[in-house]
Amino acid sequence: MKNKISVLLIVLIWVLPLPVLASAKYYVGHCRNYPPDIYFENGKCTGIVADLVSDIVTELGLKIKWQKVPWGRSLIDAQKGEVDLLIRHSMTPERQYYLNEIKYKDEFRTLAFYKSPSFKFDISSYEELEKVNVGMIRGVFYSPTFTTLDISRLTAVSESKQLLGMLERGRIDVVVTSKSHDIHLFEDQFDKAILTETFKNPNYISIPNHSKLMVHYDDIARLMLDYRKSGRIDQYFEKYDAPIPDQTFDDAHGSESIKKCHNISADCDL
Repeated sequence: MKNKISVLLIVLIWVLPLPVLASAKYYVGHCRNYPPDIYFENGKCTGIVADLVSDIVTELGLKIKWQKVPWGRSLIDAQKGEVDLLIRHSMTPERQYYLNEIKYKDEFRTLAFYKSPSFKFDISSYEELEKVNVGMIRGVFYSPTFTTLDISRLTAVSESKQLLGMLERGRIDVVVTSKSHDIHLFEDQFDKAILTETFKNPNYISIPNHSKLMVHYDDIARLMLDYRKSGRIDQYFEKYDAPIPDQTFDDAHGSESIKKCHNISADCDL
């Protein structure tokens, strides 16, 4: 009986076309908790972007195995080629060296700064901000201007709840935050500084240079563009009672034109 099963398996492997076998492969995607965009529920990555991406890859016959990973670790794994898909993030010049982005929506981000009860001054400019102890989340992009600050003068931690405790105890003077960075934890509890910053900040999913999923980059990007232009993307925002974003289109893949590395065997600059 065992010999018959072994022979049957060998025959199946021999006769099945390679694309069918390949389709059973799982690619690794990273997820984290930023509801309603992405979050883990009952061991599953769900939310606006997670559902959108899952439907797109399923339509292409691909499978994603989601892992719950902090964003800072995701960026490290992406550079090492240890993750295939990142979702819901901003793009920076540094990330462009190792991530191939696909835009899914446009939005404007407003940075706000909240003060410790023990900090008795106000902050009205970045020049003043440079002189105080600012708390931030490690590995997070806040704004082009904030990125120019001397990182050695900033206090970086892993999550917003840590910043909350540090601000309460006066271990930091000011915390930088936004709607994308748990602003609700601070806005009802702390005084807001005068300084704010608003800028255009599109949101992306991306595939790292050295991921084997790069062979499907064009197909995923093409489908995402179709979802955006046809309005099919709206259903995902409606499902979670979120505002439907405006869409603008810059190039064939609906994102800024930057250098790609589509051949996974090529030498890509990291």
